[in-house]
Amino acid sequence: MKIFNPADCKEPPRADMFLPDFLKYFGFFLDAVAIVFLVATFITQIWGLIIGALICGGLGVAAWLCWKNQTVRIIDEDRFEYTTFLGKTTVYNFSDIKALRVNQDSMTLILTNGKIHIESMVRMSQALVDKIDQSIEKTSSN
Repeated sequence: MKIFNPADCKEPPRADMFLPDFLKYFGFFLDAVAIVFLVATFITQIWGLIIGALICGGLGVAAWLCWKNQTVRIIDEDRFEYTTFLGKTTVYNFSDIKALRVNQDSMTLILTNGKIHIESMVRMSQALVDKIDQSIEKTSSN
């Protein structure tokens, strides 16, 4: 996770939590590899290559969707908005945050009525990190 200060950014950030542009370009790369597999399938008539095209194409689209959609935006002092990689948006209260589970390659924010998966490559604003920390401290002191 990389923490950023919006005041230090050249352009306004897309959200308070977002995935880096690397993931978008990786998705495009995987889609290019899928096209190569597809062309190779028709040139060589080895139909098993179509499996590689489908896998790479699917993963490329999924990577691009994650980059484009998976965000958290602070709405106000008490609420934030989480958007999944498929574009479903849910508004949560910071008071809904119960715990932060650290996994080997990611984190999971445990909420009263759900979970938010946070990849290790994510970019988060200092304001969001502070809000999460405050919410967890309030929960653990109760």
